[in-house]
Amino acid sequence: MKKRIVLIDDDKSTNYLNKFTIERANIVNEVIIFDSPLAALDYFGARSDEDKGSLILLDINMPVMDGWAFLKHYITINKNSKADFIVMLTSSIDPRDQELAKENEFVSDIKFKPLSLKTINEIVKTYLK
Repeated sequence: MKKRIVLIDDDKSTNYLNKFTIERANIVNEVIIFDSPLAALDYFGARSDEDKGSLILLDINMPVMDGWAFLKHYITINKNSKADFIVMLTSSIDPRDQELAKENEFVSDIKFKPLSLKTINEIVKTYLK
């Protein structure tokens, strides 16, 4: 199975840095980036079954559609199945984000930005076996 990370963040600089960190770790086959949650939803709606099982790194605070709204649509598209592993990314210290992440059965984890080599290695080892 191909190890794939899908980055969803409206900040192009953050996506560039996260992709660079992930590629430096050299532990996945593919990194797909979306700076629009709507474009990411199109991707998840159109992909084949063999493309499921990705690790999704999802930013919480985005202007058009935040990570929580994205998650609601994603769950509908995937017919309520846990096809992927979703790790929410945040730079916020708002405890509600932590609570929402723990309460949502589709969220595997929540991590603080920016991603480090250590963090990405831990996430991949945990969720993309």
